[in-house]
Amino acid sequence: MKSAHIVIGGILAFMSVPVQAQSTDDDVRCFLLSTGFARAAKAENSRRASALTGAFYLGRLDGRIARPALIAAIRRYGSGMPTSQAAPIMRACAARAGVAEGQMEAAAKQAK
Repeated sequence: MKSAHIVIGGILAFMSVPVQAQSTDDDVRCFLLSTGFARAAKAENSRRASALTGAFYLGRLDGRIARPALIAAIRRYGSGMPTSQAAPIMRACAARAGVAEGQMEAAAKQAK
């Protein structure tokens, strides 16, 4: 598990936007990409990882965005994007979810 967090940290070091400062639009885009990747993936591990990433962003959006704003964001990002853009964004989305998972695991260990 430590090696996964090191890899995620390396990915995050090259991202131009601070990970914690994601807007609801970013979360909608990550949710839509995750669900799309989960549907399209041929490998079970990829489907599962994408679905878990989607669940993370669903949780971030729940109660945080008003329905009209959610509808507008889905209209903006729901029409798709070129594959050349989708894959790197999806990797960044998954990395953000991985960082959050690591933080939760660390907090759980400290709470024991």
